[in-house]
Amino acid sequence: MKRILGIIVINILLICFAFFLIEGIIWACENLRMKIYNEKYIGQWPLPFHPGVKQFNIDLDYYPNPKKQWGREPVGLNYKNKPIVLFGDSFAYGYKLENEQTFYYKLSQITKRPVYVRAVPGWGIQHMLYQTRIDKFYEQVPEPEYAIFLMINDHLRRLYTINLLSGHFLNEERNLRYKLKDGKLIQITDSNILLKPIKKLYLTNKIHQMYLNNVILNHKNYSEYSKFAIEHFVESRNELQKHWKNTKYVIILYQHIYNEKNFIQKLRDKGFIVIPIFSLTNINLNDKEYNIDESLHPNEKAWDLLTPLVVKDLNL
Repeated sequence: MKRILGIIVINILLICFAFFLIEGIIWACENLRMKIYNEKYIGQWPLPFHPGVKQFNIDLDYYPNPKKQWGREPVGLNYKNKPIVLFGDSFAYGYKLENEQTFYYKLSQITKRPVYVRAVPGWGIQHMLYQTRIDKFYEQVPEPEYAIFLMINDHLRRLYTINLLSGHFLNEERNLRYKLKDGKLIQITDSNILLKPIKKLYLTNKIHQMYLNNVILNHKNYSEYSKFAIEHFVESRNELQKHWKNTKYVIILYQHIYNEKNFIQKLRDKGFIVIPIFSLTNINLNDKEYNIDESLHPNEKAWDLLTPLVVKDLNL
């Protein structure tokens, strides 16, 4: 009996050591990835080993905070026309652009309207939904004539991914995610005490990344993940309509996505105005002259071209 118990204890210790070794290897590889790709993250390298899980949260009393690149201040507040609110990520935010070089600034200048920017690099459709459920949001943003979401193809992946970049992965900063329960989107908070230690593992997160890229986002599952994305748009609009009765809802699709004609039509069937921005011009927006470095983020020249086309299409 003692011999069997000893074998069990040894095997448990070996399994624990194996998990620790795997966690250490993943930690080292992700830190090395940050170094190779020059991923800047809170001025620290290497990042510590399992510093503690941090669930997503926004305190709108401290948003926007441009000094920390946490959003942008609204522009054009001196204009008297009905405002526009713009949701999205780094494209809507104006990654590496000065205020005057951005889409939202040029949109304000051309239309003579205030534009409220509710975008941060790395955000997705779910971050629009999150804001629409907070009363403080409606104190900060008056009823607009247009609510616009600027969408890229990675927004589909971001609905599911646990972490965005290696820095978030290592620092255990959880991406905002929702799950559909009883016909309503509910925020995922990993509150199950029994599952927390398992979900905390770097290995678990790596397995989830592989499952996401190879199964969830597989083209065979298009109907599921596209339906999930559309549900985020619909619930966001439903929340906004509780406060804004006369707003028009626009989705600007900046990049091509799989089966986009079907996706666009389903959104239009739901009552959204959809603008595939690449249909407004024959110019290849992936050309270097329209992007910042190799990141494929639009530069000022891209917005000089595209903003008037969007304004004309919406008849602003």
